[in-house]
Amino acid sequence: MITIYTNKGIKHKAQSVIKYHGTNNIYKICDMQNIFILKNNLGQANGLLQHDKTTDQYLIHINKNLEHQEFVIAHELGHYFLHKKLNTFKVSNCSNVLKNKLEQQAHIFATELILTDQILQDALPNIREFSKENVASYFKVPLFVAEYKVSQFRNRTDNLINLTNRVGALG
Repeated sequence: MITIYTNKGIKHKAQSVIKYHGTNNIYKICDMQNIFILKNNLGQANGLLQHDKTTDQYLIHINKNLEHQEFVIAHELGHYFLHKKLNTFKVSNCSNVLKNKLEQQAHIFATELILTDQILQDALPNIREFSKENVASYFKVPLFVAEYKVSQFRNRTDNLINLTNRVGALG
């Protein structure tokens, strides 16, 4: 059975991984899960999660030539925590739509893992007037990570402001 997570469910999963491991440091999480990271020249691929059945060992292969290697590792951790029971080779041969959905879920997991709400909240005094590009540079993450988190954060802030305005109008 394939579990299709909502964005909120993925966020909760990332938060539970952080809470369980006591960190959002991807290298420490890999170490605690006994997942080895191998940096290779993977050609067009950014990374992949591999399971060796004979040793029951997980490996994350990442392209050594990437700028945002930490994001790729976090993305592969997303596959580990969300999809490790799936045979992804069968999935990718059966349905591009499902494959794309699983990739999107791993992206969201990675985003929530490496750029938590708390990290964003703590940095808010410094980044309040930043563009999305500046936020990405500040946190050393891909632009789409900053865009996703900033829009998510702004939506939540806008909802709080609107709620406050409505409550004030009702009072």
